[in-house]
Formats: sequence, C-alpha cells, structure tokens
Amino acid sequence: MKIQLVSFPVYSRLTRDKVYERIELIAKILNESSADFVMFSEHVLKDLTDLRVIRNLINRRSVSAFIELNESEGLNGNRMYLLQDGEWTYIDSQIFAKSRDANETNIEYLVHEIDGKFFAMRRQFKVAGKKFMVIHCGENNILKGSSGIAEFRLKKRPDLEERFEKRLNDVDIVLNPVHTRWGYFSKFLTRIRKFSENGRYCFSSSQTEGSQLENAIKSPGHNTTHIAMHNSEIIDPISTEVVNAGKEQVLIQTYEID
Repeated sequence: MKIQLVSFPVYSRLTRDKVYERIELIAKILNESSADFVMFSEHVLKDLTDLRVIRNLINRRSVSAFIELNESEGLNGNRMYLLQDGEWTYIDSQIFAKSRDANETNIEYLVHEIDGKFFAMRRQFKVAGKKFMVIHCGENNILKGSSGIAEFRLKKRPDLEERFEKRLNDVDIVLNPVHTRWGYFSKFLTRIRKFSENGRYCFSSSQTEGSQLENAIKSPGHNTTHIAMHNSEIIDPISTEVVNAGKEQVLIQTYEID
C-alpha cells in the first residue's frame, strides 16, 4: 500500500484569485498519484464549495484522500473530510487543541466529547484493507509526557484509557495531521511514537514553511513537515518531490507500507 503526504503553505496567505489554481493542483495530484491514500496538510482550502469543484475535476475514483477545511473561526470550523469513490464525506471537527483544554478540570466536557467524537466510528475508515483512525492536530494532547514516554492524560478515568488503548489497537494506521509544527518537537515525536506502537503506522503532516521545506529536501525521512513511523521508528519515504505552483512550493512524499 502506498500513502502520500502533501503539504501546502498556509492558506491564509493565499489570495482568493489564486485559490482555483490550488484547487486545480489538488485535483491533478489526486488524478496522477500512484498512492492508494493521500493526506493533505491542514487548512488547505476554505470551504465545501472548493471540494465540490475538486470532485468534478477528479477522474481517478480509486484514490482515497483526507483533507481539512477552515470553514469558520474556532475548532468547530476545523472540519475533516474523506474522499472515497469520488465523493467527499464529512468526518468530524476538532475537539480540543491544547493540553490545558484536555485536563482534569474539563473532565465532564471531555468525557462527552471523547465519547461522541474520539471513539465515534466515523473517525475510522478502511482503505486497501487497512483500518485508519484520525487524531486531529492538538487532539494528540490526549497524551502527556515529554521524556520519551507518552501516557494517557486523564488518569482519573481509567475506563477511558482502556477504551482509548483498545481503539488504537483496533487500527493499522493513525493519522495526526497538524496545522503548524510544534515548537516542542521532541514532545510531539514522543506522542507519534506512542500512536505507532504495537505494529501500527502513524503519519503526520503540517503546512510548509521555508526552513521546514528545505530540511525535508535535505533529509527526506527526518524532517519536521512530514513524520512517518512504524513500531515507534521513523520510516523513510520512497520518493520526495517539491512542486512549484506559482509562488507556492508544495511538498509531496510517498511511503510504501506492508
């Protein structure tokens, strides 16, 4: 199975007259990709209208893809969509973004949201026989720890921890797309390692920035824009490409997994 990670620059810097150029490029990537699944960086487009245009431009219906839109202000506007069989389906919106949002003081709210979203089956889907699960951006704060060991944050609810571990162990691939790469990168890697334990894969992508893009070109497997792990170890892409689209540079990396 091949998985492709595609990262664009920050959408807010894109003028509206250039949006259609990005839409055309996304459709071109989907039509020409050799991958079974493509994950785009966060906030790559603004609203559902853009996805409808892409749907009409796609002629390769066998490709599946994940994309997140910035449809409105706040976490509820961070809305995830899945492309399968040529159609976009709404998955979910983001629950929380920071560690302070995922602490014990918010326990009742978190239990409600985690039950209703984190454990919801719509967060899981199959591609090429592999089971995927989405943990959206700062939702990785469901874990804590920065010294090489990540553990479930809500220790007062061992029942939730048990369900979380069970859900992780029920999937083959965890997706953790983020908007911008963390300043505390070692803490982030600790969490990705946890998500990729016990034979799982974990893939993460972020929007491109100048220095991050340069690092990805110099060190394809050890960069901060795209992270791929299996059994808590970084895996290298089989290909790395930078596409120049006007003033935008788009990073595309492809991985092959068992």
